[in-house]
Amino acid sequence: MKRYHYYNVIFLLFISSFNAAYASGDLPGTNERIKAFIQVWGMVKYRSLNAAAGGFHADSIFLASIEKVKSADEKQWTTLITAVLTDNPGSPSLKPLAVDSKKVLTKNIDYAWIKDNIFSTGIQQQLLALTKTFNPGKQHWFISEPAKSSAAPREQTYPDYTFDNEPMNLLALAKAWNAVAYLFPYRYVMDQKLEVTLQQLIPVFRGVKSRTEYEKSILMLETAIDDTHAAGFLDQLKTTTTIFDLKYYPPFTYKIDHDQIVVKEFLNDSLARANDLKVGDIISAINGVPVHDWLKQRATLLPASNQAVKYRLLETSNALAFSGVNSAELKLRVKRANQQLDLSLMLLVRKDKNVGAIVNKFFTQKYNETQLLKPYEDLPGNIALIRAGYFLDKSLPSDSGLIAFSQNLNQKKAIIFDMRKYPASPGLFYYYLPMALGKPAFKFARYYAADISNPGAFALKDGVEVYLSKDIKTKMPLYQGKIVILTDENTQSMGEWFTMMLRQINKNTTVFGTQTAGADGDLKYLNLPGGYQFLFTGNGIFYQDGKETQRIGIIPDVLYQPTLQDLISQKDMQLEKSIEYLTHH
Repeated sequence: MKRYHYYNVIFLLFISSFNAAYASGDLPGTNERIKAFIQVWGMVKYRSLNAAAGGFHADSIFLASIEKVKSADEKQWTTLITAVLTDNPGSPSLKPLAVDSKKVLTKNIDYAWIKDNIFSTGIQQQLLALTKTFNPGKQHWFISEPAKSSAAPREQTYPDYTFDNEPMNLLALAKAWNAVAYLFPYRYVMDQKLEVTLQQLIPVFRGVKSRTEYEKSILMLETAIDDTHAAGFLDQLKTTTTIFDLKYYPPFTYKIDHDQIVVKEFLNDSLARANDLKVGDIISAINGVPVHDWLKQRATLLPASNQAVKYRLLETSNALAFSGVNSAELKLRVKRANQQLDLSLMLLVRKDKNVGAIVNKFFTQKYNETQLLKPYEDLPGNIALIRAGYFLDKSLPSDSGLIAFSQNLNQKKAIIFDMRKYPASPGLFYYYLPMALGKPAFKFARYYAADISNPGAFALKDGVEVYLSKDIKTKMPLYQGKIVILTDENTQSMGEWFTMMLRQINKNTTVFGTQTAGADGDLKYLNLPGGYQFLFTGNGIFYQDGKETQRIGIIPDVLYQPTLQDLISQKDMQLEKSIEYLTHH
């Protein structure tokens, strides 16, 4: 997982200007002290018993202290940190740290920073005492109980914040960074160490003077954690156009495949006739830049667990693959059949109202077409198709209709489960399908939630009800037909979770697809100043053998490799190919 991506270079170039801006006006070691204070503050917030009980007023203490941290000499620094720790002391427990990796996930815990020589020996001992402190209660003031809420509790929103106050900006960084340190179960699979990210982002947050800069700074941290759930922050942005430099729009939709852009469909017939490009053309270079490098430059601020999701985000209706363009005309290198062509592309101006109308009309039509898809279909060959993203609660069978629902499925030669859209009815998978297919409740994964007694660790939830309903009463024998599960980069979170379940219904299952989003585990969020929410995966999901799903996703049994014709087809070719697969296996 320790890969150094090209977009990290862009990240470093971005923050270098902030480092330079603060290098001359600060006392020596200012950013180092800020970094150390953020780490100490976070440890007290999550590990001290006083904080767990609600006695640590985290935000007010941070805001009252941070200016003193910046101007402190060595003696003042030691006095300040000692005071915080003395008011919130560690209470080392006789209870030893659990070491059974099947019951407690401790890979995340990293207290190496305590040994930094910025801390005196006495402070280091106080910090070490906090690492050995266990919360004996069943609640924590700053950590939600997994079954009750996705929100980190008691985090203020500061809705009227104007984004120009350095202490408040640093508070936003401290809150989000420590949430990752103590509540995000996958920091150990991040490409870059979390402590390095903090060091890089301190000058960035200190330099924020506007909403755009503030949003961009948070987005940088969201991107750094390598988590697809964090991509939800993109939906909160109010300055998307400025952050991504969106001036122009392509006259077509596209699919990214093997680091190339495939022209999929023009927005209307007039644009198709006026263009030198044709559907099915493969763009391999733009303005002399190989598409592989072009796309990486534009994925710098796109939070994702893996490359498949980076490309998914570049393909959205925002057309981010064509962001950061300074001219409406692009020079393209294009492959068409056996020809290599050099063509020009005239982009559409986004500010033009007519362009907006064309784009909106196109995507509205596409959305309306998806609404015609049925949650359940009987396909030729005695095959049933269940579309998880379209099967609503209202489509669930009634108690009296459950037997008929079960009998219908059990007489099918095969069942295809389409998991390429987020499941619309969790109850379908949690209760109805296992019951209908004759599968009693079972543990199909390992589910770890934040350990309130030992923040930073994650404890295994062993009850079968975490996985499937205890109320499942099977009245039919186990379904013995074939099961095919369709996946792609849109299979995310609950979609990945229930794919793991379906895969273990019987011994005749096949996952037919491509890499999934790699963000299994419930979405968590933490309020930040300005009314924003920092998003991340809050629970750890593993296979029974201990392998992660995070970043990797659900690995298909049969890798779907679309042809060029598949990519430009208006049909669901992955579904078509899966039916072909069933007829030959």
